[in-house]
Amino acid sequence: MPEFNETADSRNTSKEVMEAIAFFARNEAEAEAVELWEGDPMESIANLSDIWEHATNNGKIDDTELMWGDRALSKVMAGN
Repeated sequence: MPEFNETADSRNTSKEVMEAIAFFARNEAEAEAVELWEGDPMESIANLSDIWEHATNNGKIDDTELMWGDRALSKVMAGN
């Protein structure tokens, strides 16, 4: 889903997080990827932990260095 991934800079989001979100958006649906990026409170599309695992390559990349908007992925996972 190149269009969504190309918005990483304007969303202040690391490419790894954008790629993880796009990976879990069903049928490569741009609208679903945007919904995930904005927050999926019911986790109906993907579990946050799944996005974390994909973005960090199962913890090989430090989640304090990956950004999701104005917060580090570690803060998103902690609910802060």
